[in-house]
Amino acid sequence: MTRSRLAILAVLLVVLNACASATPATPVTTIDQLVGKWKGTVSVGPRVDPISLTIYPDRTLIAIWGSITARGTVTLSGGQASYQMAPPIQEGTLKLYTDRGKPQIYLESMSGAFFATVEPDS
Repeated sequence: MTRSRLAILAVLLVVLNACASATPATPVTTIDQLVGKWKGTVSVGPRVDPISLTIYPDRTLIAIWGSITARGTVTLSGGQASYQMAPPIQEGTLKLYTDRGKPQIYLESMSGAFFATVEPDS
């Protein structure tokens, strides 16, 4: 094998190992797992801002970042959570991670332009 092929193979093995060891999201089977006040950061394009997220027992949410206050809903289906909110109109996945010492929620829009990571606001 040439050096370039060996280098590509080595990179692929590292990437596959990282993917295999990635922590899976916790299935979301009840809104109670998400209810509460959360704080973290949001990336919209190249900009990063603090974000405050509140999820209510009736599955509504309020997200505040920069000068934006968005209201929306959380939907649960088959252990997966998703959200819709506006303005601006957004929808995407909401993933819960519980094995890192503190619960974390990761939101990602379907357009890929919005990413947020939040932890409980203590």
